[in-house]
Amino acid sequence: MLIHRDAFFSASAAGANIADFVARKAVEAGKLLDPVKVVAQVLMHPFFVGSTPTHSEIKLANSYFYDKATCTLAWKLFLPEDEFSLDHPAANPLVARSGPPPKSMPPTMTVVAELDWMRDRAIAYAEVLRKVNVDAPVLEYKDAVHEFATVGMLQKTPQAQACAEDVAIWVKKYISRRGHEFSY
Repeated sequence: MLIHRDAFFSASAAGANIADFVARKAVEAGKLLDPVKVVAQVLMHPFFVGSTPTHSEIKLANSYFYDKATCTLAWKLFLPEDEFSLDHPAANPLVARSGPPPKSMPPTMTVVAELDWMRDRAIAYAEVLRKVNVDAPVLEYKDAVHEFATVGMLQKTPQAQACAEDVAIWVKKYISRRGHEFSY
């Protein structure tokens, strides 16, 4: 019988929020999930928001695919009505309401786009992880917009191609450390 013990999360936009939220819940669960362990995650242009605007949210709030009003509506539709807040842990991992300490989180690569209004909060989250010695690199791509690496019409851009290569190299490092093969 094959038992998969190592979980590796990688997701884009709102999926990155879900991946990170599930990773935090897995860390909280601790030994309850044995032998399964989240070994690393890649958060590609996460949909992190918050009630206090960041510089990029102010500067780029009405740019490209998602504006702040549409994003707020998405969170209103996703979260239970009595729990709606842009500072809900699923929306804003920087708000320390509950959850595991950052030092217990798995290695976390974050991909951001220069022209994504949600970039500052994603970078700030990576900085929190790095401050407690979690491997948390940030890959920032110039002249790129939210979901530049995952939206079909943008996947052939130089930024998306470079991102795919950069992420694959980092993922391979963590897969190989666990004794598994990974090719791309």
